[in-house]
Amino acid sequence: MRPLAMRRFTSILSIALLAGTLAAPTAAGATLTPVGFESCLLELINSDRAASGVGPLEMAYDLNDEVRDFSQKIGLEGTLRHMVSSERNPILPDGTSTWRENVGWHSLPNLPGCSGMHDMFMNSPPHRANLLSSDVRFIALGVYMGPSGTWVTELFFNSSTYNVPGAFGDGLFWDDDGSVFEADIEKLAAAEITSGCNPPMNNMFCPDDSLTRGQMAAMLVRALDLTATNGVDFIDDNDSLFESDIEKLAAAGITLGCNPPANTRYCPDDSLTRGQMAAMIVRALALTATNGTEFVDDNNSVFEADIERLAAADITHGCNPPANTNFCPYARVTRGQMAAFLARAMSL
Repeated sequence: MRPLAMRRFTSILSIALLAGTLAAPTAAGATLTPVGFESCLLELINSDRAASGVGPLEMAYDLNDEVRDFSQKIGLEGTLRHMVSSERNPILPDGTSTWRENVGWHSLPNLPGCSGMHDMFMNSPPHRANLLSSDVRFIALGVYMGPSGTWVTELFFNSSTYNVPGAFGDGLFWDDDGSVFEADIEKLAAAEITSGCNPPMNNMFCPDDSLTRGQMAAMLVRALDLTATNGVDFIDDNDSLFESDIEKLAAAGITLGCNPPANTRYCPDDSLTRGQMAAMIVRALALTATNGTEFVDDNNSVFEADIERLAAADITHGCNPPANTNFCPYARVTRGQMAAFLARAMSL
């Protein structure tokens, strides 16, 4: 428990935000984990604060678990409410002088997404006032996604003694500590193949989030140091952050598109499947050898040959350890899994 040693304590409670059926697209076009959702919210909050001439908030990483526990608590209770003092005081650090709190809920588990939830807060005057307040420097965020919906708690505070501890964990990213992919993720970062998932801070990797086709393009372009383009222009990537990377990937013959046989689209925001990943890496490394590896679940996959070449190169072992009789070609690739694939492929 963190005692509250302070001479002045200002509490500003906002009106709880209730939402029923509003739906908006998830930022980045993909379903986010709670940690990814929190990172997305912080990016949107700081963007709006910058537009309003207010300084950015720093994430209180060490407090997020406790705030997340509160969101889960009210989610399981099915009651939208603010923290009582006995719940809030142990979370706030020593030296806290001012705090504010937003709490929100939406009835669907993964909607309206972080951008929609943020818009709901911004469209409510008391919540907007908390988000844009100049008297707070830090924010602890907690998101719970359960059967009753998505529950969000935003705890803003200012403290004369608090510093963000361990923001980078044991390596460059703080959110991969304990992940089976941590070593591979750090190798990718050291090789400048990835910079993170929460620009501009980039101290998170989001290992459990699905990897998009656009993100895959960026990683492969950096890994292979691709620079050439050949005028390939997909019709659906003009507004994508990864447009340049996608064009370089196409010029190198690593991707053809996502809508064969026309292949006029790349689908940059779609989640990458393990089968698609196999094909891209096989083309990128010009792998041809097979060693008789036979997974039981890829016989009807168009990527069967690529999967066998990936296994022969020891880049994949399978998806169901320790047996590893399956490859799961249609499953989505997480960012952590891709770190492992690329680390092996590039011999990092």
